[in-house]
Amino acid sequence: MIIVQISPRRPASAFPTISGLRIAPEGGQAVLVNMSTTGVLTECPKRIAPGKSVTVHFEGGFTPTSVKGKVARCGVAGIDKQGTLRYHLGIAFDAPISLEDAAAGSAPVAETVEPDAVAVRNRW
Repeated sequence: MIIVQISPRRPASAFPTISGLRIAPEGGQAVLVNMSTTGVLTECPKRIAPGKSVTVHFEGGFTPTSVKGKVARCGVAGIDKQGTLRYHLGIAFDAPISLEDAAAGSAPVAETVEPDAVAVRNRW
C-alpha cells in the first residue's frame, strides 16, 4: 500500500497575478490550466517526456517567480487553428509551494492507493 498526498487544484482564474508561464529549458511559453501546492497543469506547444526536470517561470506578480519540478505526464490537449499540436504538461514540483490563499484553502488529503492499481500517479 502506498500513501499519496493529494493537493486541491485551483483553476487558472484563481491566480490573477500570473500573466503567463515559461517552461525551461525546452517548453517555451505555456498557459496555466490549474495549480496546487504540489504541481501545475499547463498547456504548451512542446512535448516534454515524463521524468524530465524543468523549471516553471511565472510571469506577473506571483511568488515564487520560479519553481523546479519534473514532468509527471504529457498528453495531447488539442490542435490549434494552424494545425499545431498543443500538449498538457503535468509538472510535479520538487517541493510544495505556498499559495496566496493557502490559509483559506483546504488541507491536503491523504489517499490510499494499491501499488499495482496505479503505475504513475499525478501529485498535484
